[in-house]
Amino acid sequence: MYYFVKKNISIILFFIPLSFVIGVAITEFLVLLSIIFFLIFNRDKTQFSNPKIIFLFLFSTYIFINSFFQIDVRSKDLLVSSLFHFRFVIFAISIFYISELMNDFKNKKYFLMFNFFLLILMIDAVFQFFNGSNVFGYEIIGGRVSSFFKDELVLGSFLIRLLPFFFWFIFFFKFDLKKNQYFIVIFLSFYLISIYLSAGRTSFFLCTVLIILTYLIIKDLRRILTFSILNLIIFILFVSYFKLGNSNPGNKLFIKTFKQIGIIDIKKDKNVNENNILSKNFKIYSEDHEGHIKLGLKLFNENKIFGVGPKGFRHYCRTVNFDPSVGICSTHPHNILIQIISELGLIGLLFYVVAAIYVLFNFFRSVFNKNFTTEYLAFYSATMGLIINLFPFIPSGNFFNNWISIILYYNIGLYLYSYKKCISND
Repeated sequence: MYYFVKKNISIILFFIPLSFVIGVAITEFLVLLSIIFFLIFNRDKTQFSNPKIIFLFLFSTYIFINSFFQIDVRSKDLLVSSLFHFRFVIFAISIFYISELMNDFKNKKYFLMFNFFLLILMIDAVFQFFNGSNVFGYEIIGGRVSSFFKDELVLGSFLIRLLPFFFWFIFFFKFDLKKNQYFIVIFLSFYLISIYLSAGRTSFFLCTVLIILTYLIIKDLRRILTFSILNLIIFILFVSYFKLGNSNPGNKLFIKTFKQIGIIDIKKDKNVNENNILSKNFKIYSEDHEGHIKLGLKLFNENKIFGVGPKGFRHYCRTVNFDPSVGICSTHPHNILIQIISELGLIGLLFYVVAAIYVLFNFFRSVFNKNFTTEYLAFYSATMGLIINLFPFIPSGNFFNNWISIILYYNIGLYLYSYKKCISND
């Protein structure tokens, strides 16, 4: 029984990301299951003396102390999850441990199942775009395709955050890219098309960043990426020329974005060429996003060292009934860098900067040393996953949101495994 469980526990690595489609409650149950498995069966206690793990525990301890002293006990929903943030660190270690078990058995069938379910999701997204509703009757909302996520407009964010995992598994299992080239091209073509149809500006931008990094560093995927991008361009031109589909992703991704930023100012004056109007009222991302940033900076200035506490932005907005004197309220600042400095202060920023320097240093050092074995390609994939999850210069989700945290620490678990396989053995 023990042998059977160890051999098949890797299935949880594939079910955790996919479970987001069903609901975060299922995801959290699987996270708990992976933690329990690790705590029961792991006999190697050296992980807890690993400097990287100690760093993560220090960060979670700081979050615990900060939230305990700064978040009003009356806001229990904000306080409790922050107090137990350390569970994500244990989750990352459990992913690292399960990855080692998967390396012992190399069971590819679960990865093929993972690809199959993702492909169904993407085909459904394309069907929803052309039909107006998906196979379950979920309709397009606000011009954005959501597929099985129904009224949650997270399809693009979900896909872009899982794409580095897909690359990581390809190199982990040492898939023959030439032999499987046609399948991967079809798969990635649907992937890019689905991200485009989701009309999520952040996910589209991060997808562009990931493609550029992958193209520059992982030459094994260049040919596949080239054909996949060409298929995306052909799809966009085809649906645009024949005016197909029940939404206009391009308008939201580009025209609306330029309008909100202030690059163009669209007016109704028929005598004016609207595409040539440069607005003098430039905004950072949009008026709302700029308002969130102003409020975040105001809160930072009130407590530069410690910030206003984890989820303190939302807590503050509740105290003023979402009507602040400066800026615009929301549940979070919609930018990871602003959230860290406003809620965790300079100490939180120090953790972020140290982690970023460490990750980028090992990344570029390995690239410059021309380490391109399959183990290193998996390491680069996990690193790029961290880069897009922690990218500081664009709008982002709530850093303390369970959905975001699970994806981030899942990625950290894969990174820790690949780091051990590559950097630790240099």
